[in-house]
Amino acid sequence: MSDESIQISDALIGNMVNLIVQHDKRADEDMMLGLQYLAAVSGYIAASFPGSENERDELLQHLAAFSRHVANDRAQQLSQQSASQPAANDAPKGHSVTTEDPAIGIWTPE
Repeated sequence: MSDESIQISDALIGNMVNLIVQHDKRADEDMMLGLQYLAAVSGYIAASFPGSENERDELLQHLAAFSRHVANDRAQQLSQQSASQPAANDAPKGHSVTTEDPAIGIWTPE
């Protein structure tokens, strides 16, 4: 892993989401589906990791922890925004219903 930090922007996130929506229109209304696509792409790419299976599993655990850190950081930023300044790209409101398969969820609008 590189010691250099990555830089994400609203444009990068928007482009990635738009690409997923072009592939599957349902992702425009279903945040869980879009997140599943992003996770699936990460897993697909990680399958080509040149190290051992244990090293790949460690990489995936690291990426999961990194995703959690970014989500917590972004959630904190959003909560600090003024109530009079709504986010430009509000996520669809709803909740995910757990299924027996942890890789699949059902998104239910509220």
